[in-house]
Amino acid sequence: MSKIGLAVFLAMFLTLGCGAPGAKLWEKAAQRSVGHGFRPLSLYAQPFHLSALLKGGQNSELVVYLEGDGRSIVHGQPASDPTPRDAQSLELALLDPAPAVLYLARIGQFQPLGSTPVSSEYWTDKRLSEEAVMAANVAIERVKAMVGAQKIHLVGYSGGGGLAILIAERRSDVATIVTVAGLLDIDTWVRNKNWRPLVGSLNPIKNTWMIAHIPQIHVYGLDDQIIPPELSYKFANSAKFAKLTRVSQDTDHYSGWTKKWPDLLNKYILPLRRDELPTEATPNKSLESVLFGR
Repeated sequence: MSKIGLAVFLAMFLTLGCGAPGAKLWEKAAQRSVGHGFRPLSLYAQPFHLSALLKGGQNSELVVYLEGDGRSIVHGQPASDPTPRDAQSLELALLDPAPAVLYLARIGQFQPLGSTPVSSEYWTDKRLSEEAVMAANVAIERVKAMVGAQKIHLVGYSGGGGLAILIAERRSDVATIVTVAGLLDIDTWVRNKNWRPLVGSLNPIKNTWMIAHIPQIHVYGLDDQIIPPELSYKFANSAKFAKLTRVSQDTDHYSGWTKKWPDLLNKYILPLRRDELPTEATPNKSLESVLFGR
């Protein structure tokens, strides 16, 4: 697509979102992403419209970045609009050098005007429901066909990390999984937070044997008070993984990931995609000592 054609397409696409919740944030994100080679998409996965950004054309491998839960709860109540004010997964996607990269927002985020209203349960209790997983899979499948990909690499931030696990369970083309501050065990998470269970959501840790053969990296923040390191530790010990690496970072849930991402890509994630990353036999022993007093 020519630069003029892309500009016209972007203007038309963004106009559809004017006045809708999250539209201004989407306009800002989409315009910025164009400079990185991305173009906006609206992917219909009945009954949901999922906002997305795609970089590249025909390629045998597609990297998919899944956004976090965004503003799911505000002042103890379900948010009217879950669009994240700072889309962490998008920031990471913009730094990825892969030829074909898809950024996929979650249900209810960056919704265009005229799209079907969405119940807030899909960014609260049902954020990781079967319907949410199916919608993401439909969207990925459509973009996979567009670019002619045979392999999928999943990258998920926060709740998007849990979604990546659930997506991988239902596909045979996932080559690698990377989670960043991933919500990998919702039962432990809500119990530690003293919250009620997420009725309607699937727990990513429940069927890890289904994805134990897929090479994966789980990056966590040592100071993360939202998704504590314990979740990735429990996940790593839930099955006999063929190749699983846990990588700690001196950060919290929100800060510093964009700055750290180029180094994480070069040291861990790109080698994982090339099947050059050594297997880490056991989780970090020092972390085990901190968490469980051993």
